[in-house]
Amino acid sequence: MTTSFKNIFKNMDFKLQNIKALNLTTADGFTLFSEFSEGFNFEPNKLSAVTSSITALSQAAAKQIIKSGFKSTCIETESGVIFMVHTRYQNKNCILSLISGDDPNLGQIRYFLFNLAEYLKTATLSAE
Repeated sequence: MTTSFKNIFKNMDFKLQNIKALNLTTADGFTLFSEFSEGFNFEPNKLSAVTSSITALSQAAAKQIIKSGFKSTCIETESGVIFMVHTRYQNKNCILSLISGDDPNLGQIRYFLFNLAEYLKTATLSAE
């Protein structure tokens, strides 16, 4: 069954509230799907480039310093978070990222993002 990335974004925003963006990119920074809330304007390709670069550094740090596999990276700011997790989509290594607004619940974000990352491993998505 094909699911719309837009519907996934709407469902997550309904459950978590105040999501600014949800993005799926290849590990090398090419945008596959991207959804933004109204009023939050950002170029999907820039978000993909940033998240793939940050994730690559996180993966290297996890491997070299902690001697373990990468799971996620979170950047906390005064006005929200960017949370990035590794996943696979159609047999490609990918990064799923979420940008929240004010007063994020990190536990909920982590829970929903890891569940979505697991779902994407076997999903077929459409842009609409």
